[in-house]
Amino acid sequence: MLKGLKNRMEEFDDNSVQIYLSKKRKMVIRNRYQIIGYLNDILLGILYMIGSILFVTDSDRILAVSFFLAGSFLMIFRAIINILRDIHLKRFTKEDFQEHNY
Repeated sequence: MLKGLKNRMEEFDDNSVQIYLSKKRKMVIRNRYQIIGYLNDILLGILYMIGSILFVTDSDRILAVSFFLAGSFLMIFRAIINILRDIHLKRFTKEDFQEHNY
């Protein structure tokens, strides 16, 4: 399934991706780092909610703390996503340097 999805993906901008869903429909992701950040926030909220429910009930405390720990790692990952969104590295050729007189 992932190979088929990769074949239908077309990159058309530095931060944008087009995914053809059918002949008449396509999904455009304009800022992939922001989308990854949103998905991370959703997962973070789910983990903390499950950890809170397990912590309040009389279930296993180790399992509840594990969910909180996983949520904490996602908070760190969230900061890394924001850094990566703001820092972009691009490979230049010799011609690029000659054109711009770097």
